[in-house]
Amino acid sequence: MVPLTINCWPSVSGNETFVSIEYEPSSLFDLRNVMISAPLPALREPPSVRQIDGEWRYDSRNSILEWSILLIDNSNRSGAMEFVVPPADSSSFFPISVWFSATSTYSELKVVNILPLKGGAPPKFSQRTQLVTENYQVV
Repeated sequence: MVPLTINCWPSVSGNETFVSIEYEPSSLFDLRNVMISAPLPALREPPSVRQIDGEWRYDSRNSILEWSILLIDNSNRSGAMEFVVPPADSSSFFPISVWFSATSTYSELKVVNILPLKGGAPPKFSQRTQLVTENYQVV
């Protein structure tokens, strides 16, 4: 029951490594500001991104490919990115780090009322429910 499943398949063919990364979220959540960050081997040139659902950015200083999706909802419950780099060991693409937020949680717990300690009328209040990642990795 993880909120987002990530699969990564690197495969070497000749003098290139083809990498396919796919996401599939739980149907319980609409995810916002999703960032999937994959480490890459040291490269002279940026990776060749052949297909992507969303946007990408190559951080050459840290040798990381960042894939961002603003919103994952019923219109895009799955997505993929494919890119090519020079030959590399498959372990160089892990761990993949993931960040996202959602406006609902597993428990659906809500505050319905606040009672003052010393009696009197309940104060007005507002609430915001949010699920956020602190450390979410695919190893």
